[in-house]
Amino acid sequence: MFDSYKHFLETPGYHKIIGEDYLIVEFKCPIKEELFDAWSECHSIVYVLNGQKKWIMPSNEYLVKENQSIFVRKGAFKNQQYFEESFCELMFFMKDDFIKRCMENDIGQETMHMQKLEHPNFVYRINVSESLRVLYQSFFSYLKQPEKTPQKIIELKFREMLMNICMNPKNSSIKNVLYTLAQNSGFTVEQIMEEQYIYNLKVEEYARLCGQSISTFKRYFKKEYDTTPAKWLMAKRLNLARKLMLNTDFTIQQICYDCGFESDSHFIRSFKSAYGITPNNWRSSKSQAVG
Repeated sequence: MFDSYKHFLETPGYHKIIGEDYLIVEFKCPIKEELFDAWSECHSIVYVLNGQKKWIMPSNEYLVKENQSIFVRKGAFKNQQYFEESFCELMFFMKDDFIKRCMENDIGQETMHMQKLEHPNFVYRINVSESLRVLYQSFFSYLKQPEKTPQKIIELKFREMLMNICMNPKNSSIKNVLYTLAQNSGFTVEQIMEEQYIYNLKVEEYARLCGQSISTFKRYFKKEYDTTPAKWLMAKRLNLARKLMLNTDFTIQQICYDCGFESDSHFIRSFKSAYGITPNNWRSSKSQAVG
C-alpha cells in the first residue's frame, strides 16, 4: 500500500517543504496504476492544479477536478487516476499537533461556535474562494526555493490558509472537524481500527496511524482485547468476508480485496485455516441451506 506521507517525506526530487509537524509538496503522478490503495498517518488538504483524481471510500466517492480542494482525515483510501490528461496537485500534510496549535492560537476565539463531531466523515470538500485560491498559488514561490525561506514564514502562511478555510461560512463542517481533531475527540484506537481494518495495512502501520509505537500498540491490544492486533484483524476481515459472501454476489477476488487481504490465495488459505473449508464451498453450502 502506498504510504503517501512517508513517500513524499523521504523521496528526493519533489518540490517540498518539511516542517516539524507538517509537509507541503507539489507532485504529479508517483503511482502508475489507474486504481491503487494509499494511506497517510497525517491529515491532509489537497488542491488540484491540473487534471482530476478520485478518492474512493466504502460509503462515497469524491472526484476532485482542477481548482477544487478537499480535506482528508488520516487513514487509508483508494485513489483512481485519469491518465488522459496531465495531473498536478498541492498537498498539505498536517499532524494532530499542528492542527491543535493552529486551532488554539488562531481560531481560539471561535471555539464557542464549534461542535465536536462523534463520527466525522473521512473526506470533506473545501469551498475555494478567490482569496484561498490565491493563497494556494502563493506556495509555489516557496516550494521552488524552500531553503531560502525561514520556516516561521512558511508556518504562518500555512496557518493563514487554515484560517481562511475556517472563516469561510461554507466550510463550517471542516472547521468543526479541525476543532474535533484539536480536542482529540472521537479518534480512539478502537474507532480507528474499526474504521480502517478493511485496508491491507501492516500492524506497524496501524500503530503509526494510532500515534503509538509498535510495542505500545501491541501491549494495548493485549490488555484491551486479550489478543494480538494481527489476530484481531484476521477475525474482523474473515467475519466481514462471510457477510459479503452471504449478502452479495461479489467474486471471491473482489471480496478479498474489499476486506483487506493481500491476495485471493491469502484469503482462501486464511479462511480454510479458520473454518476448515474453502470460501467457495462455504458459500455454496450456505446457499443450498437457504434454498
